[in-house]
Order: sequence, then structure tokens, then C-alpha cells
Amino acid sequence: MKEIAIYGKGGIGKSTLSANLSAALALAGRRVLQIGCDPKHDSTRLLTHGQKLTTALDYMRQTQPLEYKIEDILLHGFAAVGCVEAGGPKPGVGCAGRGIISTFELLNQFKLKERYDTIVYDVLGDVVCGGFAVPIRREYADTIFVVTSGEFMALYAANNILRGIRNYDGENKRIAGILYNRRNIEGEDERVARFARAVGLPIRADIPRSDAFTRAERDHMTVMEQNCDGKLTRLFVQLAQELIGGSALYAAQPLSDEDLEIVVLGRGESTEREREIYVAPAPPAPESEMETRCAAALPVISLTDPNRYLSKNVVRSEPLHGCAFNGALSVSIHIRDAVILAHAPQSCAYLAYQSISSTGRRALFERGALLPASLTPQLECTEMGEAEVVFGGMDKLEDKLHELKRRRPRAIIVVSSCPAGIIGDDIDQVRWLAQADLPIITIKADGNMAGDYLQGMLMAYTELARQIIRRDQNVVPDTVNIIFEKFVVTNTEHNFQIINEFLRRLGVHVNCRFLCATTYDQLADFCSAQLNLLAYKDYTGKLLADFFTREYGAAFFDQAFPIGFAATEAWLRGLAGFFGRPEAAEEMIAEQKDRYVRETATLKPVLSGKKLMIITYNHELDWLLQAAYDAGIEVVKIGVLNFSQDEGFRTSLTMPLPVEENYDRDQRAGDLARYQPDILLTNYASSIAGEVFLADTIPMCPEAGFYAGLNMMRRWARLLQLNVKGEWTRDEQLFKQYYAG
Repeated sequence: MKEIAIYGKGGIGKSTLSANLSAALALAGRRVLQIGCDPKHDSTRLLTHGQKLTTALDYMRQTQPLEYKIEDILLHGFAAVGCVEAGGPKPGVGCAGRGIISTFELLNQFKLKERYDTIVYDVLGDVVCGGFAVPIRREYADTIFVVTSGEFMALYAANNILRGIRNYDGENKRIAGILYNRRNIEGEDERVARFARAVGLPIRADIPRSDAFTRAERDHMTVMEQNCDGKLTRLFVQLAQELIGGSALYAAQPLSDEDLEIVVLGRGESTEREREIYVAPAPPAPESEMETRCAAALPVISLTDPNRYLSKNVVRSEPLHGCAFNGALSVSIHIRDAVILAHAPQSCAYLAYQSISSTGRRALFERGALLPASLTPQLECTEMGEAEVVFGGMDKLEDKLHELKRRRPRAIIVVSSCPAGIIGDDIDQVRWLAQADLPIITIKADGNMAGDYLQGMLMAYTELARQIIRRDQNVVPDTVNIIFEKFVVTNTEHNFQIINEFLRRLGVHVNCRFLCATTYDQLADFCSAQLNLLAYKDYTGKLLADFFTREYGAAFFDQAFPIGFAATEAWLRGLAGFFGRPEAAEEMIAEQKDRYVRETATLKPVLSGKKLMIITYNHELDWLLQAAYDAGIEVVKIGVLNFSQDEGFRTSLTMPLPVEENYDRDQRAGDLARYQPDILLTNYASSIAGEVFLADTIPMCPEAGFYAGLNMMRRWARLLQLNVKGEWTRDEQLFKQYYAG
């Protein structure tokens, strides 16, 4: 079988040449199939006397897969040439390139090509993108023609096509040559000849500008059928015979843009220069030089750019840590009275749903904690499919919004995924469907295209704030907003209850939790709070504080949720000072001080002198380190791992700390042998935990309040006194003695 792909600039005459070549091949006894790969779907009209074909894409959109019949999209025209048109979406929507892929998959499903011995692909060639490049993949075309005239943009497109072929083929040879379709402009012959020499391709056909084409097209025929110009028909017959006989093929040797201008526009360069371009192309830049250029091209991004809040992954060009679409959904579902609509394939929404609900299920099964937003998120999906990717998904999005509006939620939040972003669906266009009492919020997360999970969270935080918060609010005394509680951990509600109790005793009321277990109206009233409290003052927390300070003039308390005795003591005194109630803070501190000192004294005989090694993603450990020092523990090593959500180890302690940032986990075994700790503390169960006497896990988000560190010390003391590891070791020895083997 011979498969021929014909590429060239739009409007250069590919369809006319393809149809006449197909007709010539068919008249020479070949069984020919012509596939039009242009959204205009006019490739085969001259072969079918203008009869309109049902395009493959329209057919797939309107017909159930089990009802597909190839005869519904296949029409035989002049000389029994089989005719198929891929079709495409309306201009400006969807992805026509994806449509080509879908068409080819359908034709392969019916094994259509097995009925023919020659296939002609007529392809849009202005941009050789992934979809339109399918016919030049090696499993398809074995022969490629490039159509051009002498106009510069036609030659520019031809050179780009050669670049696309080069990317697929390297030095392999599949190009049959150039089909020169004249426009009769000044200097045209010389331009095309110079280009052909420079890229090392023959001009296989010189096609004159002739009224015969116009007369034949007026009658919806090829010149081969009308046979009104013997010179033209002989030209196509000769080209067909050469293809049947097996013509020479060439490798793609595209020019740089600069050399293309020199060759085509003839800027005083000699024929010798043209030969140099083809025979001795410039070698690629050395790898080190290319790396330097790439590095220089990277933008310098300010973390405090008021219009763009970027995740660590985006700023540092790290590998993706999850998906922005998933991150945006995980934030949005915490507006309890809003429906979240994922403009996405069903599979994307399903994976996001599982990711979100797994937190709620784990909290319920392991700790009995009920997290309604995570367990039953109000998540809906437009269920984008193949048709939406090809033709655009805005109609389906609008239909789904009309359906959801009938449920009368307080708001609808639309979040876009990768496919929506790739095909250019502009979800902002659906805001006109909003009503005074039913707003529609849009977040263009666009999946991995926008960045990682944290980037999606940041996009959701900032967009939800900008589109919902009302600025003209009167400040209500003794109220606070809580910013950036982490909803993917199981103790978020527990920590909120601790902080809320502190606030209650200070006479302070929580106005809005941004964004955790809140409502649309609570978020809208954000600006009525007197003060804002950060739950976590890490990388993301600082960005959000910067955002609210810049855009809303929000006032922030300078300490995050307190963890450990010293931090809680300072937090209470600072907050009580702000609200003018210092006596309430001193009363709470006094209640806990004696207890802390008393319990630490009981733990010290067990823990004093023990060596502690920590390998962690946590970048703030004062709550733990202070309690360890108070209990007499020696901290021998702190290895801080790179973490997608934070950076920069932070401490207020004055004693020297054995900290190593960006710790290489491959060092763990060596460090264990070197320091021989009694206690190994990591975020997750470690494969090397068996090499120490006591291994424990450190929570990513520890308990707020006075006792997080002391609670861990208390657990370690009990385990050391029980000598659990020693008992298990004896059990292992007995098992091996009596049962092993």
C-alpha cells in the first residue's frame, strides 16, 4: 500500500491538486481513498460533483458508537475514488487537530484502509500540530509532497512543514519533493528554485496557473474528469505513474528563519551560500551554551507580584506536585452552600472526588472525625467527552449550568481542567448566566497547564476572594477571620476548637474561616472582621497574607496558630493586648504553667540523655525542640526535606541546632550509624525505623495550643518504659527457634 500526504499553506491549492492526483491514480488502475484532513471539509468536493459528505466528526457527535457504519461517511466519487472528510469544529472553538486523531481512530476501527492500495491525505499545513501531523507519522504516510508557490508565506509554511517532518523522521527519507503551484508573481520561479536547492528537494511538478482549473471547479469536477486541458492531465498522469513506479525520496532539511529569508528574498547572497546552507548546516550549539541560553530566558518572578501568586513548584521549576485542577476543587468545596462544577472529563472529576473524599473517609474511620465537606463534596461535572474536545464544550457547560440553577444553590463555582484549557474554552463567558441571588464564579485552573496542586489552591483562594468578597463592609469589633486552615489533615477541626476556645475566653468571635467550613455570605462579609489570624505562617500562608494586605488592606496578627507552650503563651498575650484584655490571657497561661512544669519533671528521669534524630518535611519545630530540651533529650540531627508547600527552616530558639536543609534521604542509614539515636522521628513510617530503639511519626500539622510537644514526650516515655521493641525481639528469636524453616 502507498500512502501519500500532501501538505502546504492554507489556500495554496492542496485540495485541487489532491483530487486531481487521486483521479489520475484511480484512472491508472489504483484503488484510491482520499481523506480530507481540513476542517473546511472541501477536499473531495471535485471528486463527488459537489455532493456534501457527512464528516466523520459530525457523525461521531450525532451517532452512538454501537450504531457506527462506515458507509455513512464514505462516498465513492469519480473513478471509484473513496472519499472521506474529517471535518472539524466551528472556527474559534474546540480542537480540530484532535478531530483528525479521532477520525483516524474511527477509520482504523473499520479497517477502511485495507480496501484500498493507495491513500491520499489532504492536510491543513499552516501549523503542523499534533493532530494535523498524524498523517506524517511513520505508521501512515510513506510519501510526502509539499505544495508551495513563490510567495514568501507559502515558502515559510513549506519550511515549517519540513521542520515538523524532521522532528518525526530525523535523517529518514520520505519526501517525494515539491509541487510548485504557480501564482504568476514577479520572481516566483527564482524564489522556488532557490528554496528547492537550499532544502535539497526536487520540484516534482510545475503546475501552471490555468483557467482549466476554474472551469472544472465551476462544474464540480477535476480537470482529469473534464479533460479540458491535455497539458494539465498529462502532468497529473505523469506524476501518478512516477508514484506507482516508486520515485526517489529525500530527508527533510529545513532552514532557519534567518537563512530562509536569505534564500527566498535573495539578499545579495550567492548560489554558493545556498549550497552551504544545504550541504553544511550549522552544528547545534554545545549543550552547556544551550543550557545557558535556556536559563537566561527564564523569567524572574516576584513572589509578591500583586497580580500573580505562584506556588513553589512554578517559581522553582520543580516537578509537578499534583494537579492545579485538583487543588482548585479541594479549596472550592469548602464553601458549603455552593455547588462546584468541574468543566472536565468524568475521569478527571472522579479522581479529584476520590482525592478529596479520601481525607474525610480516613478521618472518619481512623479517628471518628466527621468532615462533611470532604466526605460529601457538592461536586458536579460537565463530563467532557471526545465531541467536546473536538467541537468545544461551552454548549455543554451552559446546559449543565441551567440544570444546576434549578437546584437553587447559593452559588455555582466553575473550575476548568486540562482539556478545557487546551481547546480554549473560556469559562468566564458563562458568568452572564448569573442572577442577582445566584452568582457564578469561575476559576481557570486548566489542570497541569496552570501548575501543581498548590498553584490550583492559590488560584482558587485569590479568585474566590476577588469574585465574592464585598469591600464596602463596616468593621465589627472583636471579630477575626481565620486564614489558611489546612483541610487535608485530620486535626483541623480539633485545632479550630482549641483556638476558638482561646478566642471565646478573650471575648472574640470568628467571622469567616478562609477557606474551611464556611458559607458564601460569610466569605462575602470577610472585610467586616477587625483582625485576621493566619493558621500557618508558611510559604502559602505568607502569600495569602500578602494578597489580603495588598488587595483589601487587611490587618494581620503577626503570629500563626500557636504550637507548644512558649508559642501559645506569646500568642495569647499578643492577641489579648490587641483586644485590650490582658487579664484573660494571663489567667489562661497561669492555669497551664504549673501543669506543664510538673509533667515535664515526671518525664525527665526517663528521657534525659536520650538521643533524638529528626527527618522531616516540617520547617517549624520549636514546639517539639523546646519540649525535648526541657525533658533533657539531646537532639543530634535535624534533616529537613524539600517540601512542595514550604521552604526555609524557621526557629526562635537561641540554642545551636544541628539542622541540614534539603536533606538527602539517602544519607539516613549513614547518619543512623553515625549518631546512633535512641529515637527516630519522621513524617511517615520509615523503612529504617527498625534500626533504632524507638521510631515515631511527626504530624505535618501538629496540635495547636500548649501541649503538642509535651504530648509526644509523654508517649515516648511510656514506650521506653514498656521496652516494646525488646519484647518483640525476644518473640522473633523464639519464632525462629521453634517455627522457622
